[in-house]
Amino acid sequence: MKFFDAHNHLQDFASEGELADALAAASAAGVEGMLCCGTGPDDWGRVLELAGRYPQITPCFGLHPWYTPEEGWRQKLEEFVRRTPCCVGEIGLDGTRDSGDQEKNFLLQLEIAGRFDKPAVIHCVRSWGRMLELLKAARLRSFMLHGYGGAPELVKDFAALGGYFSFGGEIADPAREKLREALAAVPVDRLLFETEAPEPGGPLWRAGPAGVAEVVAAASGLLGCPEEELAGISYSNGLNFIEGFK
Repeated sequence: MKFFDAHNHLQDFASEGELADALAAASAAGVEGMLCCGTGPDDWGRVLELAGRYPQITPCFGLHPWYTPEEGWRQKLEEFVRRTPCCVGEIGLDGTRDSGDQEKNFLLQLEIAGRFDKPAVIHCVRSWGRMLELLKAARLRSFMLHGYGGAPELVKDFAALGGYFSFGGEIADPAREKLREALAAVPVDRLLFETEAPEPGGPLWRAGPAGVAEVVAAASGLLGCPEEELAGISYSNGLNFIEGFK
């Protein structure tokens, strides 16, 4: 089986040895594609370096909504996006954080993604209505809602805009009923899975990118879709998401 890890932060592994071990395990598990997402100017260079060393990595450059940018960040981002086959991300809105210019910075990055015809990798927490409004107004090649946590009823609206939806190990938690309903509502051709490795964002995070196989296995049981078939579908969806520049 082939797998695609739609969201991780490989630049955050504590050492080169841990990173090498995680990528070796991922290759052994069949993970042949992944999105490595930057969070700000301080890590964009590292993300670019990793993508140059490992062909299975697609780099993503963006300013995470939690962070206050340094002066000149927009020009630096444009330079990375202009010269690199990449996505713009991780960008977005987070209603749990008050970071001042969060929406302004998000809109600037949506404009960059649209102007350079790049897919966007989007973080959204407690801002789903506003996110939908902004994406309706944006002109994006495509976008992916990472770690989707919106209402199941909103899936059709984001899908109508061309959105993809990524889910992590949280779907294995029986208490996450709404999350499981949202998973079931996603059109099969827009479905992606992720690990967010090495961040402790879910119960499977310690497995690194290889853990996406466990996420697919959990989703297979929930959706009643054979594991091998679901792995193939989500892998193809990942390639479709980055089609045209990778």
